[in-house]
Amino acid sequence: MYVSDYLSHITKGEVKQLYVSDIGTTSPSTLQKANIAILISYLNEANLELHKHFGLIQKELVLTDVTNNSLHSIPLDFLYAVSAEFNDGTEVAINNERTKFIDKVDYNVSLLFPAPFKILVKGTDILKRDDISVVYVSTPPVLTLTTEFVDLPQVYNEALYNYVAYKAHASIKGDMKEENNTYYLRYQASLKNIRLLGMTNSDNLDSNVKLTDRGFV
Repeated sequence: MYVSDYLSHITKGEVKQLYVSDIGTTSPSTLQKANIAILISYLNEANLELHKHFGLIQKELVLTDVTNNSLHSIPLDFLYAVSAEFNDGTEVAINNERTKFIDKVDYNVSLLFPAPFKILVKGTDILKRDDISVVYVSTPPVLTLTTEFVDLPQVYNEALYNYVAYKAHASIKGDMKEENNTYYLRYQASLKNIRLLGMTNSDNLDSNVKLTDRGFV
């Protein structure tokens, strides 16, 4: 669906009674353009939340020349790591700071995240493997125009609508007893239903994209 389709649904339903629902038609006014921009920002937040929860876009990052305490940059679309392994398929631990020593050599290799967009490799591999493949969940493209296509399976639409409504109502009413809280509860219920019904399989995975990142000490 296109951004315009989502905005049409939202403004006729979940946020119909709010001022942001006035988005005009083919020639929106300055105020209507501002409302469109606000709703698109909420749409981006909702889309990002769904990608975080369900890992809808997964990519591969290859760390090369890894050594103990080597620090590697990661892409700006990085959300969180799903798995990591050496080039022979052996799993590499993520966020495991425990160490094991043999002759003062740490062979419990682990990936840590000490700072935003940085991966720190801890441990020295006894087999001297120096490439690690990291599968990570990526952020979705940021939407800016009503003509853009939203690459999101429609099974997630209900959750997206409820999250946008939550943000729109919360911007006006800060009281958790008000309507914004109701929409947030509906959003959480939508997430639960997606999981319970086994509808989390994505049709827009981008896991064949391989990025190369050379580390430095």
